[in-house]
Amino acid sequence: MAEQRTVDKSQVIPFGEKLGYALGDFASNLFWMPFILFGNYFYTDVFGISATAVGYMLLVTRIWDTVIDPLVGLIADRTRPRPGLGRYRPYLYWFALPFALVCSLAFFTPDLSPMGKVIYAWITYTAFCVIYSLINVPYSALMSVMSREPAERSSTSFFRMIGAQVAGLIISSGLMFFVARVGGGNEQGQQQRGFFLVMTAFAVIAMICFLITGKTCRERIEPEIKEKGNVEKDLKSVVSCWPWWLLFFVSFFTIAAFTLRFGVAAYYFKYYADPAAVERWGLFQGGAVSAFFTFGTIAALLGVTVFTFFAKTIDKKKMYYILILTSGLVSIYFYYIPNQNITTMIGTQVLFSFLTGPTAAILFAMYTDIAAYMRHQGASASDGLVMSAGSFAQKFGWAIGGSLTSILLGLAGYIPNQPQSETVKEIMRFMMSWAPMITCCIGAFFMVLYPLGSARMAVITKELAERGQK
Repeated sequence: MAEQRTVDKSQVIPFGEKLGYALGDFASNLFWMPFILFGNYFYTDVFGISATAVGYMLLVTRIWDTVIDPLVGLIADRTRPRPGLGRYRPYLYWFALPFALVCSLAFFTPDLSPMGKVIYAWITYTAFCVIYSLINVPYSALMSVMSREPAERSSTSFFRMIGAQVAGLIISSGLMFFVARVGGGNEQGQQQRGFFLVMTAFAVIAMICFLITGKTCRERIEPEIKEKGNVEKDLKSVVSCWPWWLLFFVSFFTIAAFTLRFGVAAYYFKYYADPAAVERWGLFQGGAVSAFFTFGTIAALLGVTVFTFFAKTIDKKKMYYILILTSGLVSIYFYYIPNQNITTMIGTQVLFSFLTGPTAAILFAMYTDIAAYMRHQGASASDGLVMSAGSFAQKFGWAIGGSLTSILLGLAGYIPNQPQSETVKEIMRFMMSWAPMITCCIGAFFMVLYPLGSARMAVITKELAERGQK
């Protein structure tokens, strides 16, 4: 059943506001995507620490970071609304500058001993994860109070993903090029300088975008005032919400699928793909991997754009299930592509990305449905806590997928900037193909169990309106 179209004109989100909201995820992904696409490579081949050390750092810090998201959600839900700003928008103003400073420092390579570098990486990366939560969780929760209409939230979520994909396109197509140009070349020291200067410039852009998002967006749903003593009650309401857990597992396995492939791609093209074939795709060995990420991101952006036109009419549950299951099946083909067929690798990634591009938008729209569902069931409004699940699941999937990339490579005997063994190459092939397929299929299984389809949400929205709830 298709979602009902908006009838309450006061809940319609204008195009300009949706565009302003999209800038927030554009800002976030100027740093989320570099860590996803090049983070492991940066820490091993540029920053200069071992793959095993990177793997354990990512595992510990990212799992710890997953605890931060629910805490930020609880705090945000208890923030007193500011006149003219609301409850969640102030966070965009408070943390835009700290976000920029921490992101810049995370890509600075100090002249320290190997252990000193490991410590610096732990501190700055942990700081990045914390500040990312402090600005991104309220940003996500903001969408849940911009309109009570599921169709409007779905449409806004697709705009958000367009912003994210545009940032991803800039990173995938231009980051390594900018790093080489600004740093003066592709030697390790030159890349260290290039990464720091380029990411500092991105940090300034991100700060400005967050401020614009805060300025242009509006909170139409007036939140209830929460008392400090009902934290336990809110946590219990969320933890006991079965749809919340199902969506958590869907999100976790979906992100793990992406992270496994993206985390190993730079190594795959540098060490597994045929050097002569890679060379034909551009400057340095990064030419092929940049093309891989660029065309994939364009396809993902196209996928999000195409499905934006159906955002108010599609059944989100059915659409997600079809997209993620088909993506998993496409992923298997990677295992059988000869290492000199770069064009085939890129073409397969294009199809995979087109199919998976809309999935994040669908998921975040579903989280806003869960917030409405909990209000319908009699729970107090906990939009920040509910929406923190999206970031929580993302980071947990990112933690497992990203750390496994480095840990498996390290255990297989990976040595930076040296020819790799057949065992290492086989691990790279597996993480590009079968591993994403397995995680995609598990995510599809949990989506089958998810109960809040479009028909159910239409009834919930109508009954909330009749009760005078938002």
